Amino acid sequence: MGKLNLADLQKIKEQVKVTTAMRNSGEKDVKVIVHMGTCGISSGARATMASLMKAVEKNNLDIEIGQSGCIGLCDREPIVTVIRKDEPQVRYGKVTGEAMEEIVESHVMKGVPVGKYILSDAQKA
Repeated sequence: MGKLNLADLQKIKEQVKVTTAMRNSGEKDVKVIVHMGTCGISSGARATMASLMKAVEKNNLDIEIGQSGCIGLCDREPIVTVIRKDEPQVRYGKVTGEAMEEIVESHVMKGVPVGKYILSDAQKA
């Protein structure tokens, strides 16, 4: 690997800022976590995350977005966890981009979980 120059370090710094801001606001009423272990990524979690980001921007939502690794339910990936303040967290499985839009519109924005995607046997994080 070659030596890093000042421009390389600046680029790394900016990437870390964005990642840290996504993970660590801690004061939001809603947090959405996309599980992005290798199994999740290979099942489409990147598209799920992109759909989430697009929905957040489109609806001008002030929520916390995070990512996590595998939780051991690889056959149900992509998995998304929605955590609303003072409510039990809800885990969703097989979350495509289209499903993510539905989850944002119903659960994130209105507080109504979308039953058809809920993983009833998922452990609490």
